[in-house]
Amino acid sequence: MSQSPLLKKVAEYLQYNYLGFHTPGHQQGRGSEKFFRQLLQQNILQMDLTEVPGLDNLKNPCGCLQESQRLAARLFGAVETFYLVNGSTVGLQAALLALNSPGGKVVVPRHAHLSVLNGLVLSGGSPLITPVHLEKTWGIPGGVAPSQLALWLEKESKIDLVLTVQPTYQGIGFAAGSIQKVVQAKGVPHVVDEAHGGHLFFQERLPLSLQKEGADVVVQSTHKTLSALTQASMLHVNNKRLVAPLRAALNILQTTSPSYLLLASLDSVQSQMRLEGPSLVDRVLELAILLRQKISQIPGYRVFPEERLPEGCYYDPTKVLVSAAPLGLTGWELAELLKGKKGIVVEMCDYFSVLFLVTWGHTAEDIQRVERALCEIGREERKKPLSACVYPPCLYENPVHLVLTPREVYYNRKEVKKIAETVGRICGAPLTVYPPGIPCLWPGQLIKKEHLEYLQWALHNNLKLQGVNENEAIIIVQE
Repeated sequence: MSQSPLLKKVAEYLQYNYLGFHTPGHQQGRGSEKFFRQLLQQNILQMDLTEVPGLDNLKNPCGCLQESQRLAARLFGAVETFYLVNGSTVGLQAALLALNSPGGKVVVPRHAHLSVLNGLVLSGGSPLITPVHLEKTWGIPGGVAPSQLALWLEKESKIDLVLTVQPTYQGIGFAAGSIQKVVQAKGVPHVVDEAHGGHLFFQERLPLSLQKEGADVVVQSTHKTLSALTQASMLHVNNKRLVAPLRAALNILQTTSPSYLLLASLDSVQSQMRLEGPSLVDRVLELAILLRQKISQIPGYRVFPEERLPEGCYYDPTKVLVSAAPLGLTGWELAELLKGKKGIVVEMCDYFSVLFLVTWGHTAEDIQRVERALCEIGREERKKPLSACVYPPCLYENPVHLVLTPREVYYNRKEVKKIAETVGRICGAPLTVYPPGIPCLWPGQLIKKEHLEYLQWALHNNLKLQGVNENEAIIIVQE
């Protein structure tokens, strides 16, 4: 028998026939464009091609790839669209490399993805990290209010660019038009991490996409809420002046051996969304509303949002965030029960909740299966209700002041210390809860007692903390 541990695990996973409410959005091909799905089913290995004559070249497209990217740009109303085969990660990092000079200031929200931090190592930029609104009961970041962003921009005279995250992993954001006006008034490039919002462009009943508002650069994970294969993303440019530097940065960062499976999946998405986009996303919205209604009627569960959100704040209803706190179950416990006993896998779980990602790859029967599973769990599992999730303000609500920039930390000498011994020292590597990949401590940040308390709580509750080794030690900058 061959020694292929990963392949073996994938094969075992497929045997269980799990129902997924997670990325990728195509849901095991059920939501893929028909022609692409048929080709894959019949020729998947034959389609693993390289830049043979007639198939163009991603580094210098002048044939079918160029035509496909132009069609995507026309669909999304962009000046230029670039296909990404290294995920939205490479799009965000290319934007920083192209538009941020060493030492130049970048306004970054506290809940920015890890890829932004790593992009600052490449660019050498100096981040101004803004606090974000926190949904306290649920313990999730809600974004940066336009008024708050305006105050931050007023303080700084020279800024290379502003980076915003719209919407968050859980689907929360602020009015796109208001944010765009604030950044436009400053007169600097606006880069948007819209990884979780590619679908928003196609449905008027959903919150507005910043791509429709004409933000300078919008990066979307086409594989998350649309139907591309995992890793396949798009970068939309709405400012002609930025096309050349972004192309140059992408040619530095993207692989010279792009997967034609990924590229073909992006082409299939631009075709699918041109023909069916609004009707497909309308179906997603109807299914998500149905799921929210069903769960809201089951005793022992709560569905976000329960209260009116702050003025100007929105929630994408296709992200169904559910808590079983009244049953005494953490999100981790609920996710394990759903997978282990009911064969349902969610997108994400944390202390207080689980996240269901609804796509057009789902059906009404899938919604009914979730309803039955949660009803059964509600009857079988009852403990003392959980209290609200209380995260320390240091995680999202307090400004982050870096002693060193991410690049300076990267090139500094470092050492490993037990977490309990690190108060007063400088963090030497990102400490990240994944998913969603948001650093709870940035490299260059001074470690305080409140950080220590959170890390110890996270370890006690078995959070997946990247950057902490098996001895509960982390990397810090040498003194």
